[in-house]
Amino acid sequence: MEVLPTRPHRVVVSALALACVLLIGLAAQTPPPYLVIGSEGTRPLPIARTSGATDLVALDVVARFFELPLREDTRTGGVVLAVRAQRVVLTAGQTTVSAGGRLVSLSAPVIKEGTTWLVPIDFLRVLAPLLERAIDIRRASRLIVLGTASVPRLTPRFERTATGGRLVVTLDPGVAARVTRDGSLVTVRFQADALDLGPLSGAPPELLANIRTDGGTLLIDLGPAVTNVREEETRDPARVTLDFIGTATAAPVRPDPAMPEPNIDRPGTLRTIVIDPGHGGADVGSRSAAGLEEKQVTLAMAQRLKAMLESRLGVRVILTRDSDTDVTIDRRAALANNNKADLFISLHANGSPVPSMRGWQVQSLDPADYDAVGSSDGFAAQSVPVVGGGTRAIDTVPWQLAQIPHTARSLTLAQWLAARLTEGGLPSHPTPVLQAPLRVLVGANMPAVLLELGFLTHADDAQSLGSAEFYTTVAAIITSVITEARAGLPPASGGGGQ
Repeated sequence: MEVLPTRPHRVVVSALALACVLLIGLAAQTPPPYLVIGSEGTRPLPIARTSGATDLVALDVVARFFELPLREDTRTGGVVLAVRAQRVVLTAGQTTVSAGGRLVSLSAPVIKEGTTWLVPIDFLRVLAPLLERAIDIRRASRLIVLGTASVPRLTPRFERTATGGRLVVTLDPGVAARVTRDGSLVTVRFQADALDLGPLSGAPPELLANIRTDGGTLLIDLGPAVTNVREEETRDPARVTLDFIGTATAAPVRPDPAMPEPNIDRPGTLRTIVIDPGHGGADVGSRSAAGLEEKQVTLAMAQRLKAMLESRLGVRVILTRDSDTDVTIDRRAALANNNKADLFISLHANGSPVPSMRGWQVQSLDPADYDAVGSSDGFAAQSVPVVGGGTRAIDTVPWQLAQIPHTARSLTLAQWLAARLTEGGLPSHPTPVLQAPLRVLVGANMPAVLLELGFLTHADDAQSLGSAEFYTTVAAIITSVITEARAGLPPASGGGGQ
């Protein structure tokens, strides 16, 4: 029996293996398509290749996608795309195209390879006014939104809380949502055609296992440590907040283990909060090397905090100034007292002749420098008229002693705020919590703290203090502290760390 040689067989196998490798390599180099979302539904738009930071799409694919006639102009060597009664003329090697008689720039030149014409993905924006249809290209998420399709951008953020964790999802633009839960799956259905979900980092898997989208629905897989989920009631369509109640092992560790944990099951005890943007008018406060002034920083921070507190907690928030005006220290405390505020927070930005000094610091009043601490024995009784005639004696508290009965709870508030800022990863002053004889706090007849946001004289701090992202981060931290404080502020657990 004749045995056939095996060499050709080996050659065939090698050729097939090489072909497979080449096909796999080509598939790996092919960029993923864009998803085009419109009234017709969702369709993929394939991308020919990526050149640097530019995605290139075949012009004939674009023409078929939008059902537009395409022809080459042999006279000019270009190509013409007919859009209704208008013409789009493209020339190889050019970064501009003629669209309806006007020149429009592209992010990369038009390319001709054989009979194939390639254009950068932003070429679709050239078609938008001619088609009389909005075309929104979102390269980061590889989405293209057509016309009036509703595809809000979702930005998720996770933060640890005393009871487990909190997932905050902000929407741009805001739309109505409905939250349901089935076992370990939380479903958030938005009134949207699709969702543009941004990345989420820092979520511990024991609390949040996964987050993904399916059309206009956000799907959240809970981790094994979650025992309950509570949706924060809000009328803000631009935000969904979910509190994940975890087991004891999921609770965060606070920097000060002796700090009392608040009971947040009794909401509603805080109704009015006064935010005091330090300085103003001719009093500019500290100033950075680039000219950023403390009065500008504190007002921007106060306005962002006011908006967040009102939208998330529904509390009444009063600013001691809402413009670049000069307000005396006594008027700041008087405004809080006259409005029967439950909390007073004064915002400042520090400065130092030592360029390396940086970081936030939370301060409260030190009662050691005052007499009659915690007692009304030193307060003079005063006769005041009574409706219907006559007078009665009441104990009055001098303005310079109004803060004394609240110093212990003010210190607790300072400790909570410092713990949250530390958990948020923001750099702190070497002495993060300080008790001092603070003039702006002494007349406040409610728990009161002063927050130094950072040093304008430190380069990194100054850059943060001029950033809207920093304001949002700090406002979210303060809001979480006030959420805890709704149950009431117990006396402080220890000294302020002077």
